[in-house]
Amino acid sequence: MNAVDFFFTIDEPALGELKDKGSKFKAYLFPVKNEESFKNQLNFIKEQEPNARHHCWAFILGEEADFHKSNDDGEPRNTAGAPILRSLVSSGMTNLACVVVRYFGGTKLGVPGLIAAYGGSAELAVGNATRIKRIISEELTLSTSYQHMALVERMIKIYGANVAARDQQESVTYTLHIRRSLIGEAMNYVKKNHHITLHSPE
Repeated sequence: MNAVDFFFTIDEPALGELKDKGSKFKAYLFPVKNEESFKNQLNFIKEQEPNARHHCWAFILGEEADFHKSNDDGEPRNTAGAPILRSLVSSGMTNLACVVVRYFGGTKLGVPGLIAAYGGSAELAVGNATRIKRIISEELTLSTSYQHMALVERMIKIYGANVAARDQQESVTYTLHIRRSLIGEAMNYVKKNHHITLHSPE
């Protein structure tokens, strides 16, 4: 099966700093789960860097890195947010964001200078980050009788499933997280074993 069942991201923040003609660029790279968590972090950085002239940013979200936004925050169009975003895209990672704060040094950098500084500081932050691989799983909820628990326990071992919950009442109900590329095989295993009941997602 060729399903993509992993992506690369970061778990910890990283920093990149760059100076050009007196202007200082500080890039904050950090993991994000959604747009709201990004906005919270952006506001926090603004509180930490209140004297910065600009707080430019970009982020990428989604397992397939298919949702992204960027913002120039008052810099000339496409001289800040876009180069930051290009640095993130080039990293091959997702679910991460970068905010670059600028302290103006008194000398204008021009469009090429701004693009190089914003993109370059973001690249430095990416280079300082620890890249991790995240496995994409899907959830299956199953139940079986106590006498047939071994069938499910065997399935857990075969497919390397993570047991999110095991509820033992009149029967035993399992909530399993199984790697996406193995979910089809796991479903076939369940269909072949009539003592296991598959519950539909609610």
